[in-house]
Amino acid sequence: MQESGDILSNYACLERYIPLIKFLGEICGKNYEIILHDVSTPERSVIAVCNGHLSGRRVGDPMTELAKDFIRAGAYLEHDFVANYEGRTRGGKRFVSSTYFIKEHGELVGLICVNHDVEDFFALSKHLTNLIQAFSLPLGESRHLNAYTENLDDSISELSSSLIHSTVLNYHIPLETMRTADKLDIVKALESQGVFATKGSVGQAARELHISEPTVYRYLQKIRSEKV
Repeated sequence: MQESGDILSNYACLERYIPLIKFLGEICGKNYEIILHDVSTPERSVIAVCNGHLSGRRVGDPMTELAKDFIRAGAYLEHDFVANYEGRTRGGKRFVSSTYFIKEHGELVGLICVNHDVEDFFALSKHLTNLIQAFSLPLGESRHLNAYTENLDDSISELSSSLIHSTVLNYHIPLETMRTADKLDIVKALESQGVFATKGSVGQAARELHISEPTVYRYLQKIRSEKV
C-alpha cells in the first residue's frame, strides 16, 4: 500500500495532464469521452473527465475491472497503449475504447482512457439497411447470384476472431453485468469449437471478455481438467 506522500507525488505528476484531457475532449468532439486515472487510488482513480455524460463517469469514480486487468497483467510493461477494443455501459451502450499508459521512469502512474460513442453509427447503419430492404436494392453487384458468400481471403486466425466475437455477442448479457460463471461458459463454448487451437485466440478472447490472458488460461485449465 502506498504512503500518503507517494499518493500526493503521483497526483502531482498527473496534474499536468488535466489540461490535456480538456484539450482532447475539445478537438475530438462531444462523442468522445476522455478520462484521466490515477492508478495509486483505484477505488477513486478518476481525477479528470471530459464529456463524462456519455457513460456517466465523474471525478472520484473507481477504475474499471478491465483497467485493473491491464495493470495486473502488466500490459504497460510491453506496450504504451491498448487501442480500439469494445466498451459497453451497463445499459448496453457501445463504445470503441482505447487506453494510454502514463509511465514515469518505467513505473505506471496513470491512464488516459478514450471512449468513442459509436451508437449513432449503428443507428445510421440500421437505417440504411432498412432503406435498402424497403426499395429492394441490391447489396452487391449481382442480384442473381446465390445467397451464399465465401470470402476466400479469410485466414484461420480471422475466422477464430470472428467466432469469438459472435459467441460473446450471442450470449445476450452485457459484459458489464457478466459474472465469472458467464465468462467461463463462453470460454467453454469456444473450447468445444476448437477456437483455442489457433494462435492468438487466447488474447482475442481476453480482449472480448475484458479479462486478462492469465484468466483465460486459468479457465481453460479448469475446463480441460473436468474432461479428464
